Amino acid sequence: MDDRDIIALYWQRMEAAIHETAAKYGGLCYTIAHNILSSREDSEECVNDTYLGLWNAIPPQRPERFSVFIARIARNLALKRYDHVNAQKRNPTAVRSLEELVE
Repeated sequence: MDDRDIIALYWQRMEAAIHETAAKYGGLCYTIAHNILSSREDSEECVNDTYLGLWNAIPPQRPERFSVFIARIARNLALKRYDHVNAQKRNPTAVRSLEELVE
């Protein structure tokens, strides 16, 4: 299916838009997410969040280059997830025991 047709499905709020997007660009989104996150579960979650982001962004936007639009959403979500997972307070190597803090 052509990108313009997929965008038209989003404008019509048809669920088929997500299925067509997954069929055509699911691999691209997964590759982008996995290259950043290196985790299958987080990458799959990021791909699903990308579809939700597309659903919320179209309309009002009508992207000229759909693949770039999707890739940008996937990348931004993956980077956000990476920051969340690797935040210092969540990093188990940064945790100190109470005994060390008392000294």
